[in-house]
Amino acid sequence: MAYEIIKADGPVLHIRIKGVMLLADHQAIQAAGKKLIAQGLKPRLLVIAENFQGWEKGVDWGDMDFLMDYGDDIVKMAIVGDAKWKEQVYMFTVKGLRKTAIEYFPPEDLTRAEAWVRA
Repeated sequence: MAYEIIKADGPVLHIRIKGVMLLADHQAIQAAGKKLIAQGLKPRLLVIAENFQGWEKGVDWGDMDFLMDYGDDIVKMAIVGDAKWKEQVYMFTVKGLRKTAIEYFPPEDLTRAEAWVRA
């Protein structure tokens, strides 16, 4: 398992992703988001990508059901990681094609990323 929910602080989910992100990891993170939404919260995600190596190959990442049903309920996503992944992460999160504010931060700006996601 490449992901870990470090903590849930009200509507803010602190998530760590290491290595290759698996489809099962993505689905588990979506389930955690659905749980917050069911509680009446508008989730904000702080995703820390450590030694990120991309996404699992050979699986269908095209399921858009979560995005269509719950995507607008997620207020913000701050992703912290190596700059080489920035554009691919923006494509994966469909930045610009959804209401969710999404920003990418280098690892040295973790504190700024957390402040941004909470603002």
